[in-house]
Amino acid sequence: MPRELRRAARPGPGDSDAPAPSGPASSGAGSTFEERLARLERTVERLANAGADPDREGSPSDAPRHADAAATAASADDPLFLLHAIEERVPAPGAVFYAGTVELPIGPVTYQWGRPTQALLDADWAERAERVAALGHPLRLAMLRLLLDAEHTVAQIVDELDLGSTGVAYHHLNQLHGAGWITSPRRGVWAIPPSRVIPLLAIVTALEEG
Repeated sequence: MPRELRRAARPGPGDSDAPAPSGPASSGAGSTFEERLARLERTVERLANAGADPDREGSPSDAPRHADAAATAASADDPLFLLHAIEERVPAPGAVFYAGTVELPIGPVTYQWGRPTQALLDADWAERAERVAALGHPLRLAMLRLLLDAEHTVAQIVDELDLGSTGVAYHHLNQLHGAGWITSPRRGVWAIPPSRVIPLLAIVTALEEG
């Protein structure tokens, strides 16, 4: 089943605010689909961690080194290794995955999520409107980019983004907070929880032209 994988330099600020991920509903393929989905997730995780420092916390130090080397070679030879892995392991009508492993000033974060195609088509997309709409303002995106570097107080956000007042900042921060993109671990301090980092970066990547 899809799972979230996190590695952070410190406990994620306010991460308890983020909704716990739920596994995708089966599209009717039964245990065969679930087994293939689980194998795919293990493959993605291994490829994402290929070449990682075995002494670093969270790295697959107990995995055979030759397996990591093989995964690295496979991904180097096939730029579409993730797509091909999904095609080989997930039966029709398929599934959608996104994953990432990043090193940021706020700490390293590793995350993976996937949903069967039918579950996505059957979902109520209107329920996602608030979360998507919260990103639809240049100033809010600028705030999110700022928070990827470190936690910030409202005063720091006002200063760094040259805003007219704290009222302007609070208006946009509250919109982001209500949609689950940011959290407030302490009074007057704002941060992005680790569970939102890769989804945010995936959206930014999806909006690239070309």
